[in-house]
Amino acid sequence: MAISTLLLGLLIASPNGLAQQRSAAKRSGVDTPDLPVKREVRFETNFRARYLSVPNSILDIWFFDNDDDGSNPFARPKVKAYVVGAEFVAKKNPSNWIFYFEYLGNLIDEGYWDDVEQPPAHDDGDWIRPDGFGAIIVGANYGHEIYALPWWSFIFGGGVGIGGILGDLTAWSPGSSPGNEEEGCLSESPAYYRKDHCPADGTKRIPKVIPMLDISASTRIHFGDQANLRFDVGLHNMLYMGTAFGAVF
Repeated sequence: MAISTLLLGLLIASPNGLAQQRSAAKRSGVDTPDLPVKREVRFETNFRARYLSVPNSILDIWFFDNDDDGSNPFARPKVKAYVVGAEFVAKKNPSNWIFYFEYLGNLIDEGYWDDVEQPPAHDDGDWIRPDGFGAIIVGANYGHEIYALPWWSFIFGGGVGIGGILGDLTAWSPGSSPGNEEEGCLSESPAYYRKDHCPADGTKRIPKVIPMLDISASTRIHFGDQANLRFDVGLHNMLYMGTAFGAVF
């Protein structure tokens, strides 16, 4: 009788003892096979690529195009660019902090820019040729993440950056512009004619440093805890669409 009572007591005490050991191990920070610890903060290193543009409807506010009444036959260049760069992301649900470094490359062709005025004067515009034009940009964004499924989420946010301008915008102005009369090269001709026969009149004065405003909406696909793929749309001083992909660690 005494032996059976002792065995029963051991059977009851053993689970409680194991539970107390596991609890003590958890309090002391020691991992056990039965108590996996999931990291709250994870990191990403991503490659990013984007295509940027300004809609014609916005450019129409400031510049004539060749389909306007009485305008010249030269189509206004499309304002577009591309971006390639790298990201470092620190995320702790639902927050994502995205730090980026990128190169913005020019996709604008040379062409004629005829500013809007009343009454219209279609021969007073400038011919602009981008020469090595682009920018190096660094910045930081915050994104709030909402999960639709364990492997699929949405991110909404924005941030700021700063860009250093590279290259120049070489310009030909109308022959009647101040300073061109002294040069004596087709002083009565518009810029779109002078650009084939006269030296350039200089470069357009533009800021060497520009602020960047970011507003973004993204969807992200998670490949476990190893990799991710993100699709973005938004504003990066211009409207854009793009993607980012990389490793999670």
